[in-house]
Amino acid sequence: METTLILIKPDGVQRSLSGEILSRLEKSGLKICGLKFFMLMKNLQNNIMLNMKGKTLFQ
Repeated sequence: METTLILIKPDGVQRSLSGEILSRLEKSGLKICGLKFFMLMKNLQNNIMLNMKGKTLFQ
């Protein structure tokens, strides 16, 4: 089984898109086994972005 971390950016939450995003993920066949809402600290945001730099997001 493959594990995927999905982050919804603050503007998506403010625009009330979280439910629609989760719904689309489930409709695509992904199984959501855990869900947690929280705000990331700035240093963690920066670490995630540094790790993503140069990687292809969609294959």
